[in-house]
Amino acid sequence: MNKADYELAIHPGAEKEWTKLDGSIKRRFKEKLVKERLKHPHVVKDALRELPDCYKIKITTPQFRLICHVNDAKCLLTILSVASRDDVYEELRTRLA
Repeated sequence: MNKADYELAIHPGAEKEWTKLDGSIKRRFKEKLVKERLKHPHVVKDALRELPDCYKIKITTPQFRLICHVNDAKCLLTILSVASRDDVYEELRTRLA
């Protein structure tokens, strides 16, 4: 791991969501995290306008989203929510309230 790589953390609520996911969906999220986001977490097109330093990772078939927060000071990427597209933003609002 080089110095620029971010560490990965997961919110306890997101961890519960993660354990319920199908293995193929987990694998696709893991690949995207390891190959891309832990090296370059700030992807402008995936930024959430209403939440600073939060980004989404999309899987289109089936429709799933992973929302993560980037802390540059600590080089930490924290998974906040992972669920179907219909549920992920509602879960995130509840979690951040």
